Amino acid sequence: MHTIGFIGLGSMGRPMATNVVKAGFALRVHDIVPDAVAALVARGAEARPSPKDVAGDVDAVITMLPDSPDVEAVLLGPEGVIQGARPGTFVIDMSTIDPTVTRRVGAALEARGLRFLDAPVGRTSAHAEAGTLYIMVGGDPADLAAVEPLLRAMGSDVVHCGSVGTGITMKVVNNYLSCAASVLTAECLVLGAKAGLELETMLRVMTNTAAKTAHLEMTYPAKAFRGDFTPGFAIDLAHKDLGIGLRLGAEQRVPLTMGAVAREVYSAARAEGKGQLDYSGIITLLEEMAGVKVRRR
Repeated sequence: MHTIGFIGLGSMGRPMATNVVKAGFALRVHDIVPDAVAALVARGAEARPSPKDVAGDVDAVITMLPDSPDVEAVLLGPEGVIQGARPGTFVIDMSTIDPTVTRRVGAALEARGLRFLDAPVGRTSAHAEAGTLYIMVGGDPADLAAVEPLLRAMGSDVVHCGSVGTGITMKVVNNYLSCAASVLTAECLVLGAKAGLELETMLRVMTNTAAKTAHLEMTYPAKAFRGDFTPGFAIDLAHKDLGIGLRLGAEQRVPLTMGAVAREVYSAARAEGKGQLDYSGIITLLEEMAGVKVRRR
């Protein structure tokens, strides 16, 4: 495997594609934002005018796109990957989308002789820059073995979850917990601060009891406690991913109460213009309501 197509050069896709180039792969790229394409061309990639053109002469195509309609259009549309890719080409969707769409797209591609895997990523844009993403893969084990060196250019951990659709299902479940937990973390910190507790006291106790979470140890210290809300993972995306999780719950007839409430808190933040803050920035909404700030001195 030598020549790769990459479609979707946003805050995650751009550093991921950059690491593919750094790993020595020849790269063909496409994005609707010219500056994003130009940044990859400057690193040696070749720009292509459409997904169809990206797919025509590559061993594998990677997509990293915002939502389900984008993935369907890019992979199955009139100028989509399915129109240009040769039989046997690997198609790897690394987007976070509805698992139902993943399975439908995968079936359509496989019917045309393409080899499809869903491989969404965990962690943040900083990990994308560092090439240390956590990659959850659904698909045939032999196909995963063939593309794993490519995935390792972008991630430090690659986990096979099962057949097509299980990678994205795992990502949805993971993000449901992470996004809901960020809201609860913010509530507890604001409550404690309003009631007179020092931040360091709260952290000392909560990181040494059953309340311990990655948000308390990593997410909030790296972002919220410093007053840095530039998005590693934006509130808009947390809102979207909780919506996907709730739809999955409805399909599976599993009641999901905590995530439903958390999504409405993110909805309130978006209504206040906070959608592009890091998802730890949900704390700012609660701080404003409570009249207190939770920051390191």
